[in-house]
Amino acid sequence: MNAARRRAHALTLAGATLGLAGALFALPAGAQAIIDPPPPAPLQTPQQASESAINKLVEARKYSDALAKIDDHIKQYPRDAQVRFTRGRVLMEMGRTPEAIDAFTALTQDFPELPEPYNNLAALYAQTGEYDKARAALENAIRNNPGFAVAYSNLGDVYAKLAQQAYQKALKISPTARVSAREKVLADMLAPQRAAPVAQTPSPAKPNDAAALKNIGKSGN
Repeated sequence: MNAARRRAHALTLAGATLGLAGALFALPAGAQAIIDPPPPAPLQTPQQASESAINKLVEARKYSDALAKIDDHIKQYPRDAQVRFTRGRVLMEMGRTPEAIDAFTALTQDFPELPEPYNNLAALYAQTGEYDKARAALENAIRNNPGFAVAYSNLGDVYAKLAQQAYQKALKISPTARVSAREKVLADMLAPQRAAPVAQTPSPAKPNDAAALKNIGKSGN
């Protein structure tokens, strides 16, 4: 074979090889390209894992177990405002009102910029008939976050209750039809009402009033 024919034959083989390689890497009809899997979810820190476990216990209404885990968590992370707030909520659910008041009061002292602990304090004070304390707590909540709608609503209920009490005192001293009618209107309006606590608090860096509402007058909510 002369040199020219050898070069032509070599080019032919090279072309065939390239064609074969192309065929090997071409997708058959109807096949789909392999897509890289999504990146794995970021791993939780020990603190986040503990918070998740607490939330699951609370959602399952295993309040005693949740409280024990919360107390262990707070020993490690005493500045975790969210878990401390959850502790107050759990104590409310368990009917341990004085301890819940202490829990929310401590939060207002350590995180005075948060309106939610003040709101829940007001709900507890209203539950025990301490409406002046409830009013003061709600005014603090509004002062910290003028856009906190829940606090305004609760404050309206508290003012209505204080007005009702004033009418009741007036009726004892000098009953009149006008005062009696107004007291009855307020009694009818407030009968089913309870100040609504909020279910969670945001981190101190990002205050937010979009927390879910709960009505402490309905057990099991």
